[in-house]
Amino acid sequence: SLDKPPKDIASHHQYHFNNDIKMVVVIPDFHLVTKDARGRLPQHYSREDAVFNAQRCAVLPYLLGENPLRPSKISEAMRDRLHQPYRMGLIPGFEQVLQTLEPESYPGLLGVCLSGAGPSILALATSNFERIAEAICAILRQAQDIRYDWQVLEVDYDGATCRDV
Repeated sequence: SLDKPPKDIASHHQYHFNNDIKMVVVIPDFHLVTKDARGRLPQHYSREDAVFNAQRCAVLPYLLGENPLRPSKISEAMRDRLHQPYRMGLIPGFEQVLQTLEPESYPGLLGVCLSGAGPSILALATSNFERIAEAICAILRQAQDIRYDWQVLEVDYDGATCRDV
């Protein structure tokens, strides 16, 4: 029955990105309430938009593990139709970031997306981290004159863990 989640089909697989990938996170100096961001989402999606996202979700993990990486393919696989278009108005300048930052014009860039519900913006990259972060910050500052911080993060394969001290 489709009204209940399937049982005994899930498993865990630890997937590894290409070791060159790092995450550039741009953090605006304002907060979004996740409930408000979720409230922007529609109750229903078109089949075309659902298929669009499902195709990209299926291929993105594979692309992130390749060597050599294919930035234009990764950027395309990071496109979204299920949440980002509806939340753009909550993050002034985000639409311009998506339109401006492409791997062809920013060497090392793999793709850009919202981090969760926002307002932080995530860029996957292999080099030129500062140039990518500063370009995102500059676009956002033109739309909203507030402070933006940024960090370059490594992929964490362990996640949250508890350790004896």
